[in-house]
Amino acid sequence: MREKRPAFVALAVVLIVGLAAVGAYLYTQAGKKTPVVEVVNHIAAGHPIHRSDLSTVQVAGGVTALGGASLSSLVGQTAAVELLPHTLLQRAMVTNAPTLNSAQAQVGVQVKPGQIPADGLNVGDTVEVLQLPDKNAAAVRSSPSAVLVETAAVYASVPDPSQSGGTLLTLVVPRSDAAVIAMASNASLVALVRVGP
Repeated sequence: MREKRPAFVALAVVLIVGLAAVGAYLYTQAGKKTPVVEVVNHIAAGHPIHRSDLSTVQVAGGVTALGGASLSSLVGQTAAVELLPHTLLQRAMVTNAPTLNSAQAQVGVQVKPGQIPADGLNVGDTVEVLQLPDKNAAAVRSSPSAVLVETAAVYASVPDPSQSGGTLLTLVVPRSDAAVIAMASNASLVALVRVGP
């Protein structure tokens, strides 16, 4: 019985040392932080990513996100989904695909107060594009608004410096409809109605 005691003592020492080593490793790994890419500005889906839109943040643990070293390679890519501030960026959230496909076009539209919703339009909103009747026409009632495009996406929206309360917008529309929308906008006959996606 006395011969077995040294073996038990040796086994106990090995277990203690082993568990201490495992605990030390887990402790160091738990405190280890890795830099990952974080979104700092709102980026609408379909918009290019700029350097000022991204930063890095140190995180601990098994977080699924793009490493900080890949930040520069993301600049110029396109947001595949809407990206909100403080989001940790993942590969599926960005794409190398062009902003527009061959069937789409971006068209500029100038609107006056009352030609868009009172709270304005935001990037990413879906709108219906209407052509208003010409106010100079003799019979306005017989010329109802015509739907130029049933669904268009707002790509950009900024205040119009040339008119108080006016707005300049860029819309993504079917390419075949871009010319007629531009002509209606030039005549100040465009109104935009926010609709569901």
